[in-house]
Amino acid sequence: MVRFLTAVIFGIALLVLFFWTTDLTQMISSLKRTNHFYLILGLAAYFASLWFRTIRWRFLLLTNIKIKTSRLLPVVVVGYMANNILPFRIGELVRSYYLNRREGISTTTGISTILVERVSDSIALLFLIGVTAVFVPLDETLSGFSTVSNIAESVIVIFFVLPFLGMFTALVAASLFRNRTERIIYKVSVPLSIRIRNMLRDSSSKVLDGLQSLNSISAITKVLALSLPVWIAESFLFFFVALSLDIHSEFEGMMAMVSASILVTGITNIGSSVPAAPGGLGLFELIARESLVLMPHGTVSRPDAAAFAALTHACLLLPVIALGQMFLWANGLSLLSLSRRKANPLVD
Repeated sequence: MVRFLTAVIFGIALLVLFFWTTDLTQMISSLKRTNHFYLILGLAAYFASLWFRTIRWRFLLLTNIKIKTSRLLPVVVVGYMANNILPFRIGELVRSYYLNRREGISTTTGISTILVERVSDSIALLFLIGVTAVFVPLDETLSGFSTVSNIAESVIVIFFVLPFLGMFTALVAASLFRNRTERIIYKVSVPLSIRIRNMLRDSSSKVLDGLQSLNSISAITKVLALSLPVWIAESFLFFFVALSLDIHSEFEGMMAMVSASILVTGITNIGSSVPAAPGGLGLFELIARESLVLMPHGTVSRPDAAAFAALTHACLLLPVIALGQMFLWANGLSLLSLSRRKANPLVD
C-alpha cells in the first residue's frame, strides 16, 4: 500500500508540475477547437495498434499453445487497462495471470513473453526515431532536451539506448544458448534449499519457454518486424490528435508533421516507460509537451503542446479502461480479483 500511494503521489506531483507550467486558459482554448472527426480517426489507429500487439503476442506464444488472435485480444486489453489504473506496470502481471486463467499457459511463461514484447517495443521505437533523422535534425531536438533538463546529451543518449539494447541482447543470448543458461542457473541454485532450488529451476525453465521466439535470427527478425506496425499505428494517433487541434499548421509541411508525430511517439513512450505512476500519469504529459515544443521545423506553443499531450494521453487511457472493464464484466471478473493474484506471479 505504501508503494502504491508513493507511485500515485509521484504521478500527481508531476501532473501538478505539468499544469503549473502551462497557461491553462490558452490550453483550454486550444482544447475547445478540437476537431472530433480527426479524434475518431486517431482512436481507430490506436485500436489498430492494439490488434497488431495481439498478433505479435500470439506469435510469441505460438511455441506454447495455438490460440486465435480474437480470443487473445481481451487479455491484451485487460492488461493495458490494469497498467493504466495500477502503478509499477502491475498490469503485466495481471495480463499473464488472466492468460493463465483463460488459456492455461504458465503465468511465468506469459510474463517472459511480455518482457520480450516490451524490449522489442523499445528497439522498434529507436529504429523509428532513427528513420525520422532523415527528415528531422535529431541533434537540435537532443540539444533542446539537454538544455531544458540540464542533463548532458551523452547521458540522455545512454539512458535512451543502452538499457534496451543491453536487455534485448541478454534475452536473445539466454534463448540462443538455453542449455548453457540452464547450467548456470543449476550451478547458482546448488547452495539453496531443495524447495527453493526446485522452484527456481522450474520457474527459469518456464521463463526460457517464453523466450523461444528469440532462438533464431529469422524469429528475432519477425518479432521486430511485427513491432513496427504497432508503433506506426500508434504514431497515427499522435498525428491525428495534432490534426484535431490544428497543430499541423505550426509546421513547415505535412511531412514535417508526420515526422514529428513519429518522433514524439518514440521519445514519449521510451521516456515514460519508467514503471512508476499508473499509466505514466504526469510523466507522459511533461515529456510529450516538451517534445512537441522542441520539434525542429515547428513553432508549437507550450499551451497548444500541453493540450496535445493531455488529449493524446486521454485517448490512450480512457477507451482501453472502458473496453477492458467490459471484457471483465462479460466474464464475471473484476480487476481487483486479478490484481490480488498478481502478488505471486509464479502461481500457474
